[in-house]
Amino acid sequence: MRAPMLNHLRKDLRMTRAFWAPMVFSYGAFMLVFFESPWAFLAAGLILTFIMAAVPMAIDDRYRTDPLFAGLPGRRTGLVAGRYLSWGFAVMAGLILYLGAAALLLLAIKSKAAHLVPLLSMRGGLAFLVASALAALAFLPLYFRFGFWKGLWIFAAGAVCLGAAFSFLAPVLAPPQGGETAGAATGGAFAPAVQALIRIAGEAARFPRNTASCLGTTAGLLLLAFVSFRLSLAFYEKRDL
Repeated sequence: MRAPMLNHLRKDLRMTRAFWAPMVFSYGAFMLVFFESPWAFLAAGLILTFIMAAVPMAIDDRYRTDPLFAGLPGRRTGLVAGRYLSWGFAVMAGLILYLGAAALLLLAIKSKAAHLVPLLSMRGGLAFLVASALAALAFLPLYFRFGFWKGLWIFAAGAVCLGAAFSFLAPVLAPPQGGETAGAATGGAFAPAVQALIRIAGEAARFPRNTASCLGTTAGLLLLAFVSFRLSLAFYEKRDL
């Protein structure tokens, strides 16, 4: 499995090399647009990283390469593992660009970007990695079951529904404290959800100090990765390519 997996990664890197420079420029430009809010900055980084990871899959879908790869010698396990490895490589590249953009903004405009300092901490990097990993573990089984575009639409619809549900349940999950009610009234329909997310993130800031919680969350992510991979493999082996 190791050889097909590494070959798949090399194929994705060679196939997308023409996009590397434009991708870095686009990453920096978009991050500059959203730097005024740390939450928007984080969300923009996650979305751009998702797009960067999905580009090789979109190219393969455009040129219908799946039947060719599936017909090559070897099991489909290596191809599925190659997709996960390629996505992981894109996430690490996205993390470097994300942290680099934050650091450059802090050097360039200093006090105006001081709110980005927490994003450069270990917790900020871990939040980015965990969110990217969860997106990948949810999307890849859909990709192997339905193909790229249909899987992407289902994933996007699920993300929108999840966001709407969180907005609706935000006051229950994290009830307003102090004088936040007035702020919610003037901040628009999403203010309660944003305030709840801030409070939840505040609690999560204490998370790395709890070794048991760290180990439990790591084990949970590994379990999700195993389940996601097995689902992807089962779906891919059943697809008639």
